[in-house]
Amino acid sequence: MLICILYLKKNANTLLVNDNDDDKDILDSIHKTCENLNEQISSLSGIKTFEEKIESEYKKYRHENVSVSVKSEIAVKGLYSNIVPYIKQNDDDSLYPTSGEGRKKLLVYAIFDLLSKEEEEKKINIFLIEEPENHLHRSLQIALSHILFLDNKYQYLFMTTHSPYVLAEMDQVNLVRIYNEDKILSKSVLYSVPSNFKSQRKMLNRGLVEAIFADKVLLVEGPSESVLFGKVLSEINPFYEADGIYILSVGGFGFRPYFEVLNALNIDNIIKTDNDLRKIKDKKKYSVLGFMRINNFINNEILPNEPIDENNVEAKRNLYDSNKDILDEIRHKYALFLSRCSLEEDLDEVIHDKMVEYLPNSNGDPIKYLKDAKNNHMVELVEKLTLEDCKTIFNHYNFECLKEVLH
Repeated sequence: MLICILYLKKNANTLLVNDNDDDKDILDSIHKTCENLNEQISSLSGIKTFEEKIESEYKKYRHENVSVSVKSEIAVKGLYSNIVPYIKQNDDDSLYPTSGEGRKKLLVYAIFDLLSKEEEEKKINIFLIEEPENHLHRSLQIALSHILFLDNKYQYLFMTTHSPYVLAEMDQVNLVRIYNEDKILSKSVLYSVPSNFKSQRKMLNRGLVEAIFADKVLLVEGPSESVLFGKVLSEINPFYEADGIYILSVGGFGFRPYFEVLNALNIDNIIKTDNDLRKIKDKKKYSVLGFMRINNFINNEILPNEPIDENNVEAKRNLYDSNKDILDEIRHKYALFLSRCSLEEDLDEVIHDKMVEYLPNSNGDPIKYLKDAKNNHMVELVEKLTLEDCKTIFNHYNFECLKEVLH
């Protein structure tokens, strides 16, 4: 019987043809009656109150100069059985059906918000949301993230997602990563934005939420490394990102907030960091900051941490070369790669002549030129690198981290 009813509804216009002379007057009367009925239903105070509430909730997700108008289209099965929401421009009386899946979804969330407000004093509201990013473009996913993670009503929220944008505002959450090869295998970690980064949460999360969907992550100091390494890897393996590899620039946040979460989620990560030296206050000595950083990563004072007397390229290379065996062991055991100096000096070691050729404005000093405007000048260089240049960089000891990430 159910199939019969559904089939009849689907083909009603074909099967039920009203072609008698009296049908026109009858249909006009029915139409006027329904119009009058729908107008009366739409004017009820409950409808008007709901319009005000749903409009307020909808605008949390999308700031538009629109209002939400709820209209009844017919009331045969019950007073509210056929009411339909419309999006209405504030300066236009025309009504537009909310047929887009994204708008429909936002209205659904807005209705959930209203329902939860009605019930929050009576019960604990638990929200189960599956892939909320479907049918929402990037900006709306970010807006949704803001609501889900900052609104107290969603404190009991279970959500599955494939979108980093939905996680943009995450804080105080339990991240669970489920692996394709074994559906019952997962890794989890409690993630809270470090207190000293609360005001920069969105920027900190931006890299992390991309990385937690990867299989291997190369953590680098800044955008220059990201630009160069992205170019080299794309030449060696144009599909490296599709293979689950992601390059994450840690910027001013440092490595720790990222690699701790990645380790907990069992995501392979490789660190490439500079061989930094830092002046010790009131002393003519320099702390071996790069060595100390490596020791801190592995929780072992395996590298010497005594201050040295000079801070220049030769001093850094001598420091590195005198500890090369230990540093090589650290590379292979912990996937921690310390530069001999810094990115620019290490790259100059590999393709100095090419850098001079590709950067004519450097006046023969490509290292200084790259450091003067790191990101812009690195982009200038990278645009001219050939496949052979990229192979040379990829196969050099100074950039062995790139082989490791493709391994």
